Amino acid sequence: MPLLLPPSDDLRPSDLTYTHAYNSIVSRVRRRGGSGSGGVVILAGTDVDGLLGARILCSLFKNDDVPYRLVPVGGYSELETRRDEALASEELHTLILLSLGSLLTLSSYFKLPSSCHLHIIDSHRPWNLQNLFGIDIDISEDPESSEGKIWVWGDGDEFSEVMDNVKKSWEALEYEPSDSGSSDDGSDEDESDETDEEEEEDEEEVEVEVEEDDEGQGNGHGSPSKRVRKRRNAGSTEPKTKRQKEDDGRPRRLPRAVREAHHERIQRYYASGTSYGQSVALTIYLLATVLERADNDILWYAILAVTHQYITSKIDRDSYESFQSIFQDEVVRLNHDPSTTSNGTKIPNPDDRSIVKSEELRFMLYRHWNLYESMLHSGYVAGRLGIWKEKGRKKLQGLLAKMGFSLQQCQQSWSHMDMDLKRKLPEQLESIAPEYGLIELSYPSFTRSFGFQLTSLSAADAVEVISSLLDIAVGVRLEVDREGGRGGGEWFGGTTRWNVNTRESESSRADGKENQDPNDSSANEEDGGGQGDGEGLAEEKKKRRDNWGTTNFWIAYDACDDIALIRRSLPLSMTLHRSIIRAGSALLDKTIIRSLRTFRLAILKEGPDLRLFSHPSTLSRLAIWLVDATRDRWAERQSKMNNNGKVKSLPFVVACLNEEKGSYMVVGVTGAPEFGDVRKNKFGLAFQHAAEESGSGTKHDMFDTSVVEVAQEDLQGFIESLHLRSG
Repeated sequence: MPLLLPPSDDLRPSDLTYTHAYNSIVSRVRRRGGSGSGGVVILAGTDVDGLLGARILCSLFKNDDVPYRLVPVGGYSELETRRDEALASEELHTLILLSLGSLLTLSSYFKLPSSCHLHIIDSHRPWNLQNLFGIDIDISEDPESSEGKIWVWGDGDEFSEVMDNVKKSWEALEYEPSDSGSSDDGSDEDESDETDEEEEEDEEEVEVEVEEDDEGQGNGHGSPSKRVRKRRNAGSTEPKTKRQKEDDGRPRRLPRAVREAHHERIQRYYASGTSYGQSVALTIYLLATVLERADNDILWYAILAVTHQYITSKIDRDSYESFQSIFQDEVVRLNHDPSTTSNGTKIPNPDDRSIVKSEELRFMLYRHWNLYESMLHSGYVAGRLGIWKEKGRKKLQGLLAKMGFSLQQCQQSWSHMDMDLKRKLPEQLESIAPEYGLIELSYPSFTRSFGFQLTSLSAADAVEVISSLLDIAVGVRLEVDREGGRGGGEWFGGTTRWNVNTRESESSRADGKENQDPNDSSANEEDGGGQGDGEGLAEEKKKRRDNWGTTNFWIAYDACDDIALIRRSLPLSMTLHRSIIRAGSALLDKTIIRSLRTFRLAILKEGPDLRLFSHPSTLSRLAIWLVDATRDRWAERQSKMNNNGKVKSLPFVVACLNEEKGSYMVVGVTGAPEFGDVRKNKFGLAFQHAAEESGSGTKHDMFDTSVVEVAQEDLQGFIESLHLRSG
């Protein structure tokens, strides 16, 4: 399995990079000819990274006249269906996985036909080690080859010292010789126990050496089995047994202690938790730069993908700043200085699509909302001021008053706010906000112009809108602010039912799905099905639920280059954040959150937003907001419980009842005690073990392992087992 490296100037000629893989795809298309799109199939995960990565890759394919078919995939059950459909095509010669598949054993999950290649580009970690370190297949282009190839697009971390140690352990276990003279492993272990005590002492020494090597202190010369043989030959003076003499001509099985040490290292790798590596969109953008195909559009998509990783706490501040420095160089390279007047004012240009660097405030959509609401709906501000309480809201009003901003001005829309106040806002925040504990109120980012349609759109605002469309463009009945309504339109009736008004939503409306929960049984009443049609209704309901996610994917896909749709969807994102504040404040104010020994637990059983938070992505947003809102207080409490010891992580579990399905959607997040840091999420394995031990009815269908669906009657037993397992 070729493991690809990012483009770099210090690579050896024999190293394989993204360019080799892309050229392989294009050359296979050229050799096979034909104009059908069934030859190259892209299976993209329905998350922001998969969406933006698909946009960039499809742009490259269009430039090279490569026909392709893009298929969104929302979970493992849907992946099985799409996999079977793709592999059934005789035209298929290249299958590409975007933002999915890193934990699958690809060689066995995908029964690739003759001469079919599979490429995987995924930011989910950890990798399935079989995908990384499996036997390499000859990369020579042989049309008669009977084996498919699996190309793994890595990010460079796969060649770190830690991964080198993991590779040694994996190879030692994977390629350990079997004893042909015995029919089962148990007899081998029994016979190995009959060796003299000196061998046992040597095994203990080997185990110590393997542990030291895992900590990066080993010399890494030779395998553990070789070190055993060398030490035994040098220090043992006893005659060899008959079995040892017979085995001198072939490799021996590993001693038990060495085998267990290797196995423990592999288990630690998988049990360390899930995390995120280099963004899928950034990976493909690096390919575009080498191919000299980079432009402002695909650079913008890569910026959005990394920004999304940062604001959703998937990467830490240091990683974000390293990526941001790369983007800053690319922005300078692809964008000339805008035309300005003598006093430095930018001259409007209807064709301006430039990207410029900027300092982004941690206020939600403040350029399109009003200052007060945007600060109120910021997770960072909420945590420092405690805005779910009346005292916290008075602190926010006091901060604005101390800066010289009247509440009336701050409740005006940003575009109508006094220009002098807008200009001095960053300076005032820098001088006064630290008194309220607001220290990291900004971070380096980028904004893009869209001519006269929108003078400035920040990367964070674009990400908020695209992710909202991806989650709830259709499928949930929502009321959003009507343009011109004040404060939600309570005085002037300024709310209206959300309607995205796109081609995809029109087709959904024709099927009766738009702004409806796909699990709503009332939508099926008009079908007139009798008792004998129960299975048919269930199948139809499942089909509608799948179509709901697919429709949202295509709406968000179109929004990437449709600024009118972005502007029209801003109220949807605002409504989503109002729901998060409403649900989060209710949980905190009513003290519904339970502090268990190893994590905190919040369960949503009632309220106007149950259907909204039955979606795993929106529920994850609520969990992240709760972590931000309670980080300082809980970290201080945990430190006191640990006798002022260091707090490593702040795990949080949030469950939401889905009344129609009779189940709970459960999400686990692991917050860091310091804002901007990220901790690995260990809830993936914990959820699996809790489900097995409790016997609960669960469904693990999402590519994010920290999301699970639990039967309503089994939730209590599941949480009890999770509590014991996490301890």
